[in-house]
Amino acid sequence: MKCYVCGSRLGSEDYCTSCGTDVRTYRHIMCMSNMLYNDGLAKANVRDISGAILSLNESLKYNKRNIDARNLLGLCYYERGEIVKALSEWIISKNYESKKNIADEYIDYLQSNPSRLDTLNQTIKKYNQALNFCYQNSLDLAMVQLKKVLSINENLISGYQLLALLYIESGDLEKARRTLLRAIRIDRTDITTQRYLKDINDLIMQQADGKDQSAGAGNLAVQEIITYQNGNDTIIQPVGAKEKRGFSSVINIVIGLVIGIAISWYLILPGRISSATAETDEKFMAVSEELTSEKASHQEAVKKAETIETENQELTRQLDELRGTNGATGENDRLLRAALLYIEDPANASQSIGELESIGPDYLDDASDTFKALYSKVMESSEDSALADYIGTAKDALKTKDYKTAIEYYTKVCSIAPDNSDYLMELAYAYRESGDSEKADEIYRQVMRDFSETDNAIDAAGYISGGD
Repeated sequence: MKCYVCGSRLGSEDYCTSCGTDVRTYRHIMCMSNMLYNDGLAKANVRDISGAILSLNESLKYNKRNIDARNLLGLCYYERGEIVKALSEWIISKNYESKKNIADEYIDYLQSNPSRLDTLNQTIKKYNQALNFCYQNSLDLAMVQLKKVLSINENLISGYQLLALLYIESGDLEKARRTLLRAIRIDRTDITTQRYLKDINDLIMQQADGKDQSAGAGNLAVQEIITYQNGNDTIIQPVGAKEKRGFSSVINIVIGLVIGIAISWYLILPGRISSATAETDEKFMAVSEELTSEKASHQEAVKKAETIETENQELTRQLDELRGTNGATGENDRLLRAALLYIEDPANASQSIGELESIGPDYLDDASDTFKALYSKVMESSEDSALADYIGTAKDALKTKDYKTAIEYYTKVCSIAPDNSDYLMELAYAYRESGDSEKADEIYRQVMRDFSETDNAIDAAGYISGGD
């Protein structure tokens, strides 16, 4: 331990032998920091990750330069799947101690493989997308997204917790319980996981109790009659007499049923049989007459069926022609592919827009309201996600002087965001640099006309007149 004033090594005295500074409080603070670090290390060794994080954060409150505590805190965050927090702690540790710091190895492990970093970045985006799906009440999509996240980052505690909540919402308590048990194996004492697991166990017990009560209501009633509590003693009431009375009642009921059946057999049944026979004969005659008339109408029905079959074959042929050439099936497939691309990964928004743009405007004008509504919804969602990609591609093209590509993508950007004069100015610049001054002047005049109160309108006037 070194003196915090002069940096000299301290001995067993309560003061610095070099500068005379009282170091009793300082020594106590350092000891508390080390003690909390040891406590965090012990908890981490038994997978009490949450408890270890609390102890290590307390240790750093006493001594923010406790390198061992900060590195271990980063490892705890990494074990919970929180990569960003882990990197933050290791970078801070490296800034405090740049030489012989094991944090260098941890950082190199993540940064030496760009694909690993990109994969971890994708998991964060997908987790955030799952949260957005939850806010939009699209729980099925959120489940699919979370399963993808957990297949990549198997230690993400928050992912397991959110997936368990979705299973609870869908009523699948057993899957929710298994999901939380996987989280428990990573961090045994996470308070949120423990609370969710307790609530699920309570719900499962309530369901089991409800089934037992409904299945054995009679047995419970008997138990309430037979036993009762008197203070700390359980009194069992004799039930032999009641069982005998119940048995004799059953015998009397059986005897009554036998007598009733005998009376029905010998007195009532013969008359019923005669009446039923007469009714059967009348029905047989009526059925015979109906069969005669039905036979005549059957031939007419056969002819109608043959006519309908011919018409069906003709309609089938027409439908096959529509499917094979310019029918609606191709346009529907394009719309479905566009929706599927965006649902599977919003990063495919540009491909989704490409599918939508291939749908002919003539077909869209005559399409059903449902088709138009889905087209508009997919186009709106895809445009928002694709805008950033288009802007990035256009800017990169300008840097490399690929004006043709810049014009193509800035045109797409302006079609999505027509109210932004900055994009129009970039598009005009691309046309001017490509040699198409006439098209550039046209766009500059548009900026002057539609955005007359902005600085871009003033700049556009200068560019038309030949200024830079």
